[in-house]
Amino acid sequence: MKKHSIRQAWILIPIFLIGCSATSHEKLMNIDRSVNKLSKTNQTLEKRLDNLSRSVSLLVNDGNDLHNKMEEVQVSDKNTDQKIEAIETSIKNLDDHLNHLKKTYKEMEVHLNKQIEDIQKAEIELSNRLEIMKLDKKESLNEKSESASVP
Repeated sequence: MKKHSIRQAWILIPIFLIGCSATSHEKLMNIDRSVNKLSKTNQTLEKRLDNLSRSVSLLVNDGNDLHNKMEEVQVSDKNTDQKIEAIETSIKNLDDHLNHLKKTYKEMEVHLNKQIEDIQKAEIELSNRLEIMKLDKKESLNEKSESASVP
């Protein structure tokens, strides 16, 4: 019986090895398929990651560009504010100068009007003197002619 059991054992060992080998071969095939699937999935994920990386790079570049443009706008805004302040200062200075000119004009106008009044008074006075002189001359001529006619 022992011999028979040993023979059966020898017969069963190759069958067991073939069965294990077949099972191992199937497992290896399944593992290879799984590895291939994972490899394809990994490649797809790597492609997606590359695309996302490019998109992120583009977004970062666009963000940097926007940041630079914002800085340019801020600098431009500061320059504009400085120019506006300079213009406001110039306008204030011009307004002060204009007010001074108005004051000077008013003073000159008052002074000229006074001179005109003085000239008009002097003209009237001279005109009156001239009339008085004419009258005096007429009287003196009349007196001379009366005294020449009276002998």
